[in-house]
Amino acid sequence: MANTSNFTEDKNFFILNSMDDWVRIVDTNGKTIFINDVFKKACDMSSELKNYLDESSSFLLGDRNEAVRNTTMIEEKLIDERYFSIKSSPIYNGDEFLGIVEVYRDITRESLMKIELFNNNRNMLDDVRFVKKIQTNILPRDKAYGKLSLKSKYIPSDELSGDFFDLIKIKEGKYALYIADIMGHGVKASIMTMFIKVTMNAILDKHPDYSPSEILFKLREKFAKLGMESSQYFTAWLGIFDVGKDSLTFSNAGHNCPPLWYSKSNDEVTYLLASGRMISNIIEPDNYDEKMIELENGDRLLLFSDGAIETKDEKRCEYGLERLRENFASYHDLEKSYTDIKNFTWGKQEDDLSLVQIEYKEK
Repeated sequence: MANTSNFTEDKNFFILNSMDDWVRIVDTNGKTIFINDVFKKACDMSSELKNYLDESSSFLLGDRNEAVRNTTMIEEKLIDERYFSIKSSPIYNGDEFLGIVEVYRDITRESLMKIELFNNNRNMLDDVRFVKKIQTNILPRDKAYGKLSLKSKYIPSDELSGDFFDLIKIKEGKYALYIADIMGHGVKASIMTMFIKVTMNAILDKHPDYSPSEILFKLREKFAKLGMESSQYFTAWLGIFDVGKDSLTFSNAGHNCPPLWYSKSNDEVTYLLASGRMISNIIEPDNYDEKMIELENGDRLLLFSDGAIETKDEKRCEYGLERLRENFASYHDLEKSYTDIKNFTWGKQEDDLSLVQIEYKEK
């Protein structure tokens, strides 16, 4: 490792000895002809580092001779239980290739932080997948519930979903159906879906004779007790089926996606509209209107979240509420509606998408 090459005797080489990074110069024969003081001190303290220098010199100029002559190369290596970023640059005197200079920068701390961040992100991703699985598995199954036949599509965006829906048997011949859309995505939104499910089940279990508006007022009361920040809110549409009376009574808490009702006898589709404010800590509900319709065999309902109608095409035009109504009027079929939405969408799905179809029919 002696300074045997003339170009290493330049008086400016004292600059290399003042550097905290390790510096080494290798000649055209693969021989180490210069190392700066901090590098030399490290070699004196580590036999593994000495062995690394001896083994790497010939390799550096051997298999990669042409590469190191023409370009600067950067790589990361683990040496003596420490991570280094090694920058190798060719040295020329005019057109004459003299060797290469290597600069070793200790990046152990940064590398360990990257490893820790990677592991944390992997653990977080595992947690997200677990919560997604829970969210999916607590949704009602596609099957018949008495006179109600349910079909659904639940397509979360990349993050945890803020959409939720459920069909709950209150008592014999009476069912509650609702869809909720929580502001935002992520952990907070997903936890809120759990809160809504648990709370709705508790309300219906304790108050089986509550009307839709009473249920929504009670849900808002339970939400207020959480003491959530003012920016947190959600919307919901809720209907109560009384199959003995062939009726559906419903209310709306700010859900801007009114369900579609296909009346088989009239062969037409209408919106199930009702007024009411979203559930929030900063907006007091003044009233939740209640509406009632009579159902016949073959009638169908389509509930949906705003992810269905706000999806965009390549021109950034939204799919829209009326296009969904026209599609459902033509086919009155969830699968056809979903296919049309999917074919319309350009690029990545930006929001959670939920579609729920209920067909009212005799057993």
